[in-house]
Amino acid sequence: MVKLVITVVNYNQKYFPRLCVEALKKSKTDFDFEIIVCDNNSRDESLEYLKKADKKGDIKLVEPGKNLGYGSGHNFAARDIKGKYILILNTDITVESDTLQKLVDYLDEHKDVGMVGPKLMYHNGEVQKSCRRHFNFFDLFIKRSFLKKIWPFKSRYENYIMGDFNHQSTQVVDLITGAFMMMPMEVFDKVRGFDERYFLFMEDFDLCKKVQEAGYKVVYYPEAIATHYHKRLSQGSLWKLIFNKISWYHLVSAIKYHWKWKN
Repeated sequence: MVKLVITVVNYNQKYFPRLCVEALKKSKTDFDFEIIVCDNNSRDESLEYLKKADKKGDIKLVEPGKNLGYGSGHNFAARDIKGKYILILNTDITVESDTLQKLVDYLDEHKDVGMVGPKLMYHNGEVQKSCRRHFNFFDLFIKRSFLKKIWPFKSRYENYIMGDFNHQSTQVVDLITGAFMMMPMEVFDKVRGFDERYFLFMEDFDLCKKVQEAGYKVVYYPEAIATHYHKRLSQGSLWKLIFNKISWYHLVSAIKYHWKWKN
C-alpha cells in the first residue's frame, strides 16, 4: 500500500497535466505515492499525453466516458484506492521537490487535522489568497462583481477573502480552496468524499465544512509551497457576470451550498 495517492481531474487542460505530473515525479519523498488522473472526456492534446503517461506507468488513467465535474471526478479517481493520505490536486499546479514530504510529515504529526493546504503562489511570485472565512450568499455575489471595489462592500470582500491574513503563518482556517487539499484517507472516506450535487465550484468549501462537522481541523501550512497557474475567473463587468457560463455554474453551486448549510 502506498502512503499517498494523488488524484487529478483533467478536462481539456492542454499542457497543464504534463507540467503537473512531471513536477510530481520530481518530488523527493521517503514514501511511495501514486498518481491517478480522471479524464472527463477531453478532446484536446492533454488526453494523448495522459494515455502515454499511463502506458509508461507514470500515472494511472481512469476515464468515466463523460464530464463528471470536479468533485465527482475526484471521487471517481479515488474509488477503491489504498493509501494513508489522499491529495486532491488541480492540473494547473506544480509542486516543489519537498512539498509532498512536508505535508505528509505535518499530517503524521497532527492527528486532529482532517485537511491541510500549502501556500499557493502565482507564477509571477504573488501569494494566492487561498483561504476563506465562512460566508453567505451575498459575499459570493460581491466577489464575482464590481461591488468588491466599492465602499462599503470592499471591506466585506476583503474580510471574506482574508485580506488581513498572515500567509507566512500556520493557522487553523475555515476554508481552503480545492486546488490543493491533502487529507487522511480515513477522513475522506468518513465524510464520503465530495458531494456530487455540485458540478463545478463550491464542492471544495463543502468538503471543508464536512471535515469540520466530523470534528477535524482545516489547516493552512505555508511551510509547503506550490505554484498555481490559475486564471482568475471572477473578474469582469456586470455584463460578463450575467452572460458568462462559468458565472452561472458558480451561481447554481452557491445556491446548492447555502441551501444545504443554511441551518
